[in-house]
Amino acid sequence: MTLYYEDDPADPATPPQLPPLLRAVDVPAGQDVLAKAVAVAKNTEVGTVFYSQRVDRMQIAVRLEPDVPVRNAGQMLFAMMIGLGDAVGALAPPEMAVTYQLPGYLLLNRGRAGLVRLAIDPLAGPDDVPDWMIVSAELRLESEEEEQTEWLKAVGPEQTTMAEEGGGFISRTRLVESCCRHFLAWVNRWQDDGFRPLYDSWMHRLEVAAPIDFAGGEQAEWLGLDEDGGALVKLDGKPSSLLPHELETVCGAPWLP
Repeated sequence: MTLYYEDDPADPATPPQLPPLLRAVDVPAGQDVLAKAVAVAKNTEVGTVFYSQRVDRMQIAVRLEPDVPVRNAGQMLFAMMIGLGDAVGALAPPEMAVTYQLPGYLLLNRGRAGLVRLAIDPLAGPDDVPDWMIVSAELRLESEEEEQTEWLKAVGPEQTTMAEEGGGFISRTRLVESCCRHFLAWVNRWQDDGFRPLYDSWMHRLEVAAPIDFAGGEQAEWLGLDEDGGALVKLDGKPSSLLPHELETVCGAPWLP
């Protein structure tokens, strides 16, 4: 039994109801939500949540203004991954297993269905406090029924959707609301208690068997996370640490078909 069942899903035209610190701004279905948020980041209020009008995917991008250096602010990647995972866990059937894989994937029953990314003020170095940061989340909800067979053939067995895993009754609007609430709760926890609670929660759902793919085609052996949220990996026998904001540079930008 799920904690919430939407037999009458939210009207897609109804804006999501967010906590007081957050403000929802809709983005037309054909636009890239993360790109939109980055383009207007300098002139956007902290706590603005850009969300796509698409109903087959949940796509959000939250504008933040960290008061810590980039190397620590990048820990928001884990706060959003956990928030997205908790949102799915609260709304979806209990048998749906949620796990994580770097550089930012959320897996449902070991199939990739979600994605979290960071965008940070490019003028800020690792030890600088950035003027702005965007953390985005995407979750594939469904594919068109008539295209289901061809879609699955095209994307392969490692991809899935909420609908394919038994969560097709959950609307985009409810997931936007739930993801934002859980993300904000983890940000507050991080501010009060540091990175350790995020570390423990994220590691609990880590997809251990999944290596980290590098942009050049190499696969790095996963060793763990350090106290800054850096991914400890071994490539060609040499251990190294990759901070969250460095992952896309090394691994390439993660994407969902």
